[in-house]
Amino acid sequence: MSKMILIALSFCFITDSVVAQSTTAAKPDYSMYNNMFIKPKRGHEKQFEQGVKAHNAAFHASGPSKASLSIVTEGSRSDGWYIWGMGPLTYTDMDHMPQGDAKHDDDWDKNVDAHVEEYGESNFWKLKDDLSYTPAGYNPSHLDVWVVDIKPGMRYLFAELMKKNKAVWEAKKYPFSSRVFYNDLWSNTGRDASIVYNFDHYADFDMDIKFKEDFESVHGVGSYDNFWKSWNECVNGVDEHLRKILK
Repeated sequence: MSKMILIALSFCFITDSVVAQSTTAAKPDYSMYNNMFIKPKRGHEKQFEQGVKAHNAAFHASGPSKASLSIVTEGSRSDGWYIWGMGPLTYTDMDHMPQGDAKHDDDWDKNVDAHVEEYGESNFWKLKDDLSYTPAGYNPSHLDVWVVDIKPGMRYLFAELMKKNKAVWEAKKYPFSSRVFYNDLWSNTGRDASIVYNFDHYADFDMDIKFKEDFESVHGVGSYDNFWKSWNECVNGVDEHLRKILK
């Protein structure tokens, strides 16, 4: 009997060890970005930009902590706000960021924070690949960001619409992105999702890509109008802004 108990205990130990190892080894399968709004002091914009670029090169040049800086040029928060972002990353990666390292923090304090007037909110945005279209060689210089306020209980319909939108972009192979992100933190400010388009020149907004015709060639006559009817059923509104990525 004692031998049987030892065998059973050994089996349980081995099973638990295998489960623990497989759980530890499993890598989260998603891409997420950590974005933070920062407003530099008036007249310190150039010093701020130079400080952030140097800081990123020294401490955020690659891997999950790779960071970028963009400025809001038009639309909401175009009154002096920048966006400093890291990623793609996972929550597990957040436990291994350089923040907390003495050299990192000292550099930020001396070369970045010294030029900062105000820090805004920071959020996690998860990329929804099943709803997104990213063209080959994606390397944007400007972004057109729609921050979407989704009505309660209507995220399923919003996702259906984004899948239809993705199908059109994939079929027509547009040179621009249509990337969908969900705010991974609960928000009562209407910042539920974002749709991110890229552009290289403002003249791109004058291009007629005949989207209605393209949409109906994929989904049928009348589908374009039905898309916007469904959009109004699930969306309260959109807060749009443009960004320039500072490279």
